[in-house]
Amino acid sequence: MKILVLAAGPSDEFHEAGHAYPKNLVEIGDRPLIEHVLEPLAPLAVAGENIVCMVPRAEDDRFHTAEVIKLLHPKAVVLPVPPTAGAACTALHAVDLLDDAEDVLVYNGDHIVNADLAAITDEFRRRDLDAGVVVFDAVHPRWSYVRCDEDGFVVEAAEKRPISRLATAGTFWFRRADALIAALEEMIVREAEVDGLYYVCPALNELILRGQRIGIYIIPRSSYHSLASPRGLEAYEAVLAGYANG
Repeated sequence: MKILVLAAGPSDEFHEAGHAYPKNLVEIGDRPLIEHVLEPLAPLAVAGENIVCMVPRAEDDRFHTAEVIKLLHPKAVVLPVPPTAGAACTALHAVDLLDDAEDVLVYNGDHIVNADLAAITDEFRRRDLDAGVVVFDAVHPRWSYVRCDEDGFVVEAAEKRPISRLATAGTFWFRRADALIAALEEMIVREAEVDGLYYVCPALNELILRGQRIGIYIIPRSSYHSLASPRGLEAYEAVLAGYANG
């Protein structure tokens, strides 16, 4: 299995909040954010060689983010990429590194999922799904969402629109890499963008149109931590402080 870590988003909010380093390298408890992000993936990594991290090219040129990641996972592949029109476009930069028949985990590079991701992906395989999504309970429109039928299969996906209480935790598993690539490309051709950006979640609609089976795995809201903004970073630091004081 390949793990695509999409860590190429902008750091504007962090710079505006006074951080000297980009989002990937902002320190949380004396460790860079990207280190915290990669930790839950460790059980899935085979000595690191199946991890592909995409980071901003300009950031890497100035701050050497790729070298930081290589110290954490020496065999990881790091792809510095130019600015893109969203996470879906970023993911497509890894197309030449994927074998058609291998499964892929697409993982946002600015969050933490405190869950057993190895067990979750095994569960998706056991259920013979074509794709699987990790979700938590929410209603705020800042998240992406999926809606399920009475059998628990995803029948609709939407970005920044609460079509159910099943918010996606930025963690998407696909049984075949070629299905992921086709879905992303078809979504872009359909111009299924949100505010000028292409996200991964709406690509699930392309699989649904082909009759493929997409399942969910529900985690507690407390197991998901978004680090996409300084506010989210502060909230996670408060959680860590609570653990330390508990």
